[in-house]
Amino acid sequence: MKIALSQRVFYHKGRAYDAIEHAWYSYLKNHTLTYIPNTLEQNFQQLAQELDAFIITGGDDSAIRRTTELKLARAMIIEQKPVVGICHGCFLLVDILGGKIVQAENHMDTEHDVVYFGQRYQVNSYHSLAIDKLHNSAKILATNYEGHTEAWIDGNLAGIVWHPERMLEPWIPSEIQNLLKV
Repeated sequence: MKIALSQRVFYHKGRAYDAIEHAWYSYLKNHTLTYIPNTLEQNFQQLAQELDAFIITGGDDSAIRRTTELKLARAMIIEQKPVVGICHGCFLLVDILGGKIVQAENHMDTEHDVVYFGQRYQVNSYHSLAIDKLHNSAKILATNYEGHTEAWIDGNLAGIVWHPERMLEPWIPSEIQNLLKV
């Protein structure tokens, strides 16, 4: 598959750089990866036609990043192709689809269990937000010990709050694995 990954904006010495976490290289090693520059000077519709899937990665939010991610996500949705949000990307999708996000305590730089169809899986956590409510057509796949949604799916759209690319043995729900063929 040809999978596009969004990039965070990193500022150094007064300049903006696009950055991607290296863990993605090994996690998606069986796919062709392309990295989306944070610029509006690109043809998002043509890009969506060329791609098989789009992952909105984790990391810090910024206005240009958000706008770039949303433009490509909308183009992918028109093409009926998968869009998967990881951490920041998951919260972004929940927000634009009408869900509710709240502040979470004790979720930064830690690990905790999620429940997926009665089974527990240990995942990482690098955020201070939680999904309190999803949009109506989404299906909850995994929840945390507080009952907040940790993974969801809605057709070709999906979100995961943790970072599978940072796990020694990455795990994501099979429904989302099927979208990305991982």
